[in-house]
Amino acid sequence: FELMLDELPIWGYVGELEAKSINFARAVDNSTRYFLFTHLDFSIAYNGKAVIEVNVTADPLQRLDLSTKDSHQVDFSYSVRWIKSDVPYAERMGRYAQYSFLPQSFEIHWLSIINSFVLVLLLTGFLAIILMRVLKNDVSRYMQQADLEEEEEEETGWKLVHGDVFRLPPALPGFCAFVGT
Repeated sequence: FELMLDELPIWGYVGELEAKSINFARAVDNSTRYFLFTHLDFSIAYNGKAVIEVNVTADPLQRLDLSTKDSHQVDFSYSVRWIKSDVPYAERMGRYAQYSFLPQSFEIHWLSIINSFVLVLLLTGFLAIILMRVLKNDVSRYMQQADLEEEEEEETGWKLVHGDVFRLPPALPGFCAFVGT
């Protein structure tokens, strides 16, 4: 579990598990037992009116075996010890900076950045090559068509509808009445 006390993190365990593997005269017991800690001991270090450090420990002698199939009534308890400390309030987070869960420095993943940049360049290059080939073929056809006005070439693909996009429908007032309502 994780708790916060005066913006200081506290980590502890709710319980523990005990795995057995015993082989006496070919009788194998592979049972696992689950225990719940019922008592927590908090130790809080303070300096004046400020909390400097917080620790929690579970009492291994006060635990409940949850492996049995009986229903359990659990009584939880805790104790608190207050310890005077000389550590100033400004330095109270120094203890937590030592642990590995906080990054010591932010590492920049240069390989990922370079990989993304190269991928963007390659995709842009492929798109440019495809567009240049399509546009080159279209421009060369239009240039030939301008030179040889008498030769009518049949258009294909998207060029079949380019003239129809701006053409008005035959019954424009009726179309507007149906679409507008």
